Amino acid sequence: MSWRIYRRLLSMFVCLLLLLARPALAKEINTLDDLAGAKVGGWPSLGEMRLRERYPDIKFTEMETIADMVQHVKQGKVDACILNYVFFNTLQEEGVDGVRLLPEPVAESPSGYLFAKTPKGKKLGDQMDRFIRKCRRDGTLDRLTQKWMRGTKEGWVFEKPALSGKNGMLTAASNAINMPFVYLQNDKVTGFEVELFALFCAEYGYDYQVKLVSFESVLLGVETGQYDVGINAIEITQERGESFRLSEPTYTDETVVFVKDYASATSYISSFKSRIVRTLITEDRWKMLTKGMGTTLLITLSATVLGTLLGFILCFVYREKNRWANTLIDLLSRFLQGMPVMVLLMLFYYVVFAGGRLSADVVAIVVFTLTTGIDVLGMLQSGTASVPKGQTEGALALGYTERQTFRKFILPQAVRTFFPTWQASIVNLLKFTAIVGYISVQDLTRMADLIRARTYDAFMPLIVISILYMILAYLTMKLTGLLLSRLDPSRRMPEDILPGVRL
Repeated sequence: MSWRIYRRLLSMFVCLLLLLARPALAKEINTLDDLAGAKVGGWPSLGEMRLRERYPDIKFTEMETIADMVQHVKQGKVDACILNYVFFNTLQEEGVDGVRLLPEPVAESPSGYLFAKTPKGKKLGDQMDRFIRKCRRDGTLDRLTQKWMRGTKEGWVFEKPALSGKNGMLTAASNAINMPFVYLQNDKVTGFEVELFALFCAEYGYDYQVKLVSFESVLLGVETGQYDVGINAIEITQERGESFRLSEPTYTDETVVFVKDYASATSYISSFKSRIVRTLITEDRWKMLTKGMGTTLLITLSATVLGTLLGFILCFVYREKNRWANTLIDLLSRFLQGMPVMVLLMLFYYVVFAGGRLSADVVAIVVFTLTTGIDVLGMLQSGTASVPKGQTEGALALGYTERQTFRKFILPQAVRTFFPTWQASIVNLLKFTAIVGYISVQDLTRMADLIRARTYDAFMPLIVISILYMILAYLTMKLTGLLLSRLDPSRRMPEDILPGVRL
């Protein structure tokens, strides 16, 4: 093919990318009636149900975070989004521009705590209901509501009471992205629901810890008993009440609709510096990214070393040709290779080790060790199959056993073809660790999600961690390349190849 044809193909590809990346044209909305036939985003909620009842032809898109909602509206990917009024008020507190509120509310949204329908969950739920009623009577709930829900951000100070812990430790789960209900500030979980829960623990003699997970993992973890309570501005609905023990409402808010405000929108370039400051400098958020990067590297390094060792062990066992052992290895390979890694993580954390004391970090290392071990086994099997059979026959003719032949002749040659694939798999492993946040591991991606939830900026945190992942991947390639060059048999000295033989 000539250069002219290549240039035409490249031009067509660039034009296609520009066509797909063109700005979406959002429908201009000024009243709720304009939502008929519109694209609406948000959380599945009572507000969504009311909108669907009123406007059956709306197209609803489920979203996980408020930052995603804001970006979708600003970029015209949806016409409007629904959320609680207190969250929109927080957007204004954080100085987010480019969106405006429609004047008419959609529905009321009561929120509370989530417990499992187990004897322990019902006991905690009953205690929480009694405590909430007591707080209503003595004015504690009104005081907290005034401070967190109606006050300014300067007054959001978490006053943690003394906790005895005489009746045990409660594990709460939250995604910590719903300010001011529950959010992360200076690496500590705080907010309206957290302070109320701390007062509850002090009242009933508990201590508590908060695990940061996705919203889906909050529900799954509470249901399986991994966590005692869900703290997540959880809306109280009849459908959720069929699966969980819900507390009495701690706060009832209005569900509202916000749309794009063309008058106050600013460009990315004009606000680039302030975005960098909010993402990295404010509240020392760069420390969160550093901590997450350390966790990512720990999981990657541990799974690489242990997984590679496991792969070699499985390879040696497989060559013993034991029928039962090989069948077991084959079944394990099919199971691990046939399951998405995210599903494996959640299965091991919430089911296999549900009653154990293994931390989420250790569970992540176990899962990635198993998947890496199976990958290494496949690489070694492919590498040994590429070695000519004459090598085995020659070694056996010289009196070597099958084990000695494999260890001294076949494996060293197979490893040479194994190294490049192994190196690429380590980089892939580094990138796969981005999903461990689903089981409360505070890795680099999870920390970026928490920062996005505070800044309501879906752009800058993703750009920062993209650069960090590229740097980590480059360093991983360089370090493993250095290791492979030192292990390359072609670089050995003659005296090392034939010890005791003079050339």
